[in-house]
Amino acid sequence: MNGRTSASPSPPPQTPVASAPGPRATALHKVFAGALSASIKANSYANFSSCFPTPAKYCPNALEGVWAQLNTRLEQECMRDFEQILEDRHVVEGLNQWEDMIEEARKRKNRAVEGEMPDRPLHTLSAEELYAAHLTPYLQKVTDELNTRIQNSQQENAVIFGKISDQRAEIERLLNGLQHVVYAIEGSVDAMRSNPQIDYDALRNDVWQMEQEVSGTR
Repeated sequence: MNGRTSASPSPPPQTPVASAPGPRATALHKVFAGALSASIKANSYANFSSCFPTPAKYCPNALEGVWAQLNTRLEQECMRDFEQILEDRHVVEGLNQWEDMIEEARKRKNRAVEGEMPDRPLHTLSAEELYAAHLTPYLQKVTDELNTRIQNSQQENAVIFGKISDQRAEIERLLNGLQHVVYAIEGSVDAMRSNPQIDYDALRNDVWQMEQEVSGTR
């Protein structure tokens, strides 16, 4: 390189990631512990003894002891496997690193909003930091847009459902009215058949006049 050294500063070493559980890792532990506790409680002695009616009848104390040992062993094995998975997959360190990236991106975003210059040159940032800094605002914007669309769709669905309910009620009302009209017509036909002295010419004239009035109101 002709004896010349680069003036560009080298990227600083990565900050060590804490191994103690952070907020997200603690929340993960809490969720798993709650789910495991609910599963253990579901295996009550009543449910367990119903599967073994004969021992439950003749040696309930022994069966209850087996049930307690089984639940204890199940809880211990599940917790051990869970801790082993966290260790093998470096889950706690990954979640802690995620916490640091989010916090750093939030600080950088606040500085950008306030018009401040970043305290580190961009070329010294790691790929993970650049990724988080560029992606976080975009994901936040997309999330806000999706939430707005969901709210609008829910409101539109509520309006449409109200219109459909009103239309159904109107259809039922019209059907009921039509049914009464049909009954009235059938009664009139029966009455006409039983009364041979009806003046059919006058009746036709009345019907014709009614049709003219109905046509005029349309």
